[in-house]
Amino acid sequence: MIKAIIFDLDGTLIQTEVLKARSYAEAIHLLTNEVVSVQRVMESFKDYVGLSRMEVVAGVAKEYNTELEKHFGEGDLKAMRQWVLDKRLSRYRNILDDESLLREHFCPFNLGLLNKLHQDKYKLVLATMSHLTEASKILNIMGIEDKLDAILTRDDVEQGKPDPEIYIKAKSILKVSSDECLVIEDSVNGIKAALNAGMRVFAVTNNITRKSVHESNLLPDTHIIDDLTDLESRVYRFISK
Repeated sequence: MIKAIIFDLDGTLIQTEVLKARSYAEAIHLLTNEVVSVQRVMESFKDYVGLSRMEVVAGVAKEYNTELEKHFGEGDLKAMRQWVLDKRLSRYRNILDDESLLREHFCPFNLGLLNKLHQDKYKLVLATMSHLTEASKILNIMGIEDKLDAILTRDDVEQGKPDPEIYIKAKSILKVSSDECLVIEDSVNGIKAALNAGMRVFAVTNNITRKSVHESNLLPDTHIIDDLTDLESRVYRFISK
């Protein structure tokens, strides 16, 4: 019997994957003196969805290394990554300060499911690869912190998704078993993390993750939700069994 539902944040409760992608794209665009287009980075970002901040930075710094080196100069790879990270965080902080922009990217059906589950007394956890400062700011605007039994972020684990550490920690905090947990995720790395923890998963896809989720063959079609108007009914059908 399902007792706990664990929600991802980025791409699941709010479409920050799009906003994060844009912050990286704008950073690379500026740091390469506009040689690399914003659109080019946006299109490649699907390969980094669900990874931790440092993993994404390492990935984009490697992918655009040739163009970045022309403007950074020959030097320490670690320093180059920090250069990219600083610029990207600057762009993302501006986004997080724009409350109206964040509200425009809320996922209403997914938040509706969370509110319904809270009303029905299920245990609820947030498990995100965002850092606590960023996650808290978004949760405060959403007004759902008091509905969560636990909030786990990248700051609480050694290993990021697809490692199952964050989900294993969640079930330990709630004192439930893996088969009593249902995870709501949007990315392949998040799905892998939940499956690696022995949990059942529903994928809520978006424009960035839809293709990769289907092509991964990690979940049956019954557990992939492309039309989010069906989410609540399909989840409740499953947890009511």
